[in-house]
Amino acid sequence: MLFSKPKKALGIDLGNHSVKVLQLSKQGRKIYIEEAGYAEIDNELLGSDPVKAQINALLTALTGIIPKQCCVVSALPGNTTVVRYPKITLKTNETLSQAVQREAAQYVPFDLNEVFLSWDVIAKEPGEEQIQILLVAAKKDAISSRLGIFQACNIQCSVFDIDSIAILNAIERSRLLHLEETVAIFDIGYSSSSIHFVRGMRSVFIRDLTWGTKDILDAIMKERRCDLRQAEKDLILSSKEVKTEHPEAVEIESPEVVETEEVITAEPVSPLGPLDEEFELERSHNEISTEVKSVHDIIASPISRMIGEVRKSFEFFEHQLYEKPVQRIILCGGVSSYPLIGETLVEEFNVDRVDVAELITNEVILSNSKSLDVFKENSAKFAVAFGLAVRGLSEI
Repeated sequence: MLFSKPKKALGIDLGNHSVKVLQLSKQGRKIYIEEAGYAEIDNELLGSDPVKAQINALLTALTGIIPKQCCVVSALPGNTTVVRYPKITLKTNETLSQAVQREAAQYVPFDLNEVFLSWDVIAKEPGEEQIQILLVAAKKDAISSRLGIFQACNIQCSVFDIDSIAILNAIERSRLLHLEETVAIFDIGYSSSSIHFVRGMRSVFIRDLTWGTKDILDAIMKERRCDLRQAEKDLILSSKEVKTEHPEAVEIESPEVVETEEVITAEPVSPLGPLDEEFELERSHNEISTEVKSVHDIIASPISRMIGEVRKSFEFFEHQLYEKPVQRIILCGGVSSYPLIGETLVEEFNVDRVDVAELITNEVILSNSKSLDVFKENSAKFAVAFGLAVRGLSEI
């Protein structure tokens, strides 16, 4: 009994901003989501002691969940891994494992002694000697670092996956892909993001972006001179508001206002009266301008940078890898439901539509646990955790 296999899977998404966890089990052919956990990482502690900050958040997110009863799966961020799609030719009496070890050096830009290799066959044409694989190389020190965090929380991690691949697992299991379709899965992370191109329900290219939600929040903090928490609140609030036209600057200097000011300045109160009035008008104008500047306007610059990063990915994919253009974009991540992002992507790219990943489908059954409220509110930000837990279910 000590070595009995677990019947539950636990996906742990350990990010730079928050920790998301999902506990799943099987119920017939469907997935039963039992518990969810979410905890934001202390930003101040993250700056001084990042390991302790992540440990504290992980323990909070695991409240009410017993990891020892689960197959625990976590993920490595894209910047600590390399994903390639080489075509391997087998020599006589050579195994695939031997062939991968023989040719890996030309695809992995690290010393092979410093990485762990993993691969999976994704294409093999009948009668052809070449086999296309998905090759992943993960830095050993990155895995050791993650293991240290889990050990501090008394958690034994069974499997490590890659963020972008875990998201593909989540999208596939939720039946959100179609066979004759080319899709770009855009996962918007906190400090970085990724675009995963999928053609015919098969992974074909992944690109990491040096852009994330932090760029948006930094712009809000700078403009409104507020802290991170207030910037997050402003962003959430603006996403719920209906976008309206802003007052034009000429309204501040209407004829009525000018006439009233002339009457007031006609009575000299002090020698500095006119100068004081000029300063007051300038101050009032600046205050009003600051007040009416919406979050939509503030984040225009970081959104423009996002478009530039996405465009580079699309151009490389469509013009250098495949001729067929992307038909649909699927958004994941905490800020994916912000309307301006989807609207901008539709305007800038020739896609049929942009969808926010909805993981609550007919493929899943939800428990009555109150912990699932945060998952129901925005399931797209749990895409990595969901995909990891789905991978865990396949292991038990």
